[in-house]
Amino acid sequence: MTKKAINRVQEFLTIIDDGKVYQIVNVELLLRRHPPDAVIAFLKELQSDYKKELSKLIKIDRTDSRINELVAKSFRIKMAINTIKNYDKGVKDAA
Repeated sequence: MTKKAINRVQEFLTIIDDGKVYQIVNVELLLRRHPPDAVIAFLKELQSDYKKELSKLIKIDRTDSRINELVAKSFRIKMAINTIKNYDKGVKDAA
């Protein structure tokens, strides 16, 4: 993947809150060391873990603020996965 594409994916996986930067995952390292399919599989597993935790929280207390965080993280991971897939598809279509 190009540096620009990796940065686009990382933007979805980076949260800035009160001036603090938090990375859900450092996807740049992953994409440099592993093929996109392996990174997507890892992100899907992480997303699955967040969904399980979300399900537990909803059963316990629907007003818990951690629900918002888990929903946001899950959505950001989904967008990162889609970005990697779209890049990969674009490269294959160009070939």
